Amino acid sequence: MLDDWIKNKSIGGQMMKLANVSWGWTPIPEDMPEGDSLIKIADQIRGLGFEGVDYLGTPEALDEFFTEEACRTLGEHSRSIGLEPNVFVFQDDGWNACCCEKRENSLKYFEKAAQAAKWIGCRIVSTLVPLPCGATPWKFNPAAPAIKQGYHMPAGYCYQKDWETLMESYRKCLQTAKKYGLRMSVECFPYSMVSTPHAMLKMLEDINDPDFGIQLDTNHLVMQHIDPEWTIYMLGGKHIFNVHCKDSDAVSRNNIPAGCGICDYTAVIQALKNVGYDGNLSVELEFTDNPRRYNKQALDHLKLCLAGEY
Repeated sequence: MLDDWIKNKSIGGQMMKLANVSWGWTPIPEDMPEGDSLIKIADQIRGLGFEGVDYLGTPEALDEFFTEEACRTLGEHSRSIGLEPNVFVFQDDGWNACCCEKRENSLKYFEKAAQAAKWIGCRIVSTLVPLPCGATPWKFNPAAPAIKQGYHMPAGYCYQKDWETLMESYRKCLQTAKKYGLRMSVECFPYSMVSTPHAMLKMLEDINDPDFGIQLDTNHLVMQHIDPEWTIYMLGGKHIFNVHCKDSDAVSRNNIPAGCGICDYTAVIQALKNVGYDGNLSVELEFTDNPRRYNKQALDHLKLCLAGEY
């Protein structure tokens, strides 16, 4: 029975929690929460039955909202209602910027993010993989039914230099994360410097630290026609720190609830079990006008998959 799903979600002796991302709920700009909006969002997330929560901050939010008092209050409230903070995502892409001042500014704010994560009680501080340095994005007709994105490269672009700059920034970030007793993960977006499992493995090899890992997003893989299950086996459980569960139909719709696309979450969960993954499944749904409806839809589907009933 579905009521017994909790009994069936053990992974290598650990309990897999179903978490939710706070930035999918914000009724105001997600990078500039005000007042007690995140407190209200935590209540809504817990009310649906989620057990964990991830938070997000931009440089602006870290300056204006995530004070020590606000962070400690948010963390204490989350835990008091049975919602465990897990990941704090720092939304910034300056890690391979051509301008060293921009990279240093990103590192400065990453430390603020690590401090905020520590105050809230998160275990992981995460950030993003950028586009190649100097890339100029372009798109086909936006009315096209499928996402078609790419970029033009500047003359004289040097991939090796770009890669080494990115790795140097991540090594510095990792040392900052360790200073605050945290692990560090990165989310690998389509079209970014690290978008495929092969590139992820190369990055993991170059950083070569057990406290550095991947924030895996099933939607980002499916929309590139890469099998999430195969990716999980390639990376292994120790290198995956968190999993974003949002679906894709691989043609025209991304960022849809788990179970509404082509991702086989029963197979994904079994693969995670087989490789010894011990993190959360974080439902991530962004830019929806009805977060309660679609987050509940994803939650109910993942419960069935965890219980072996789907």
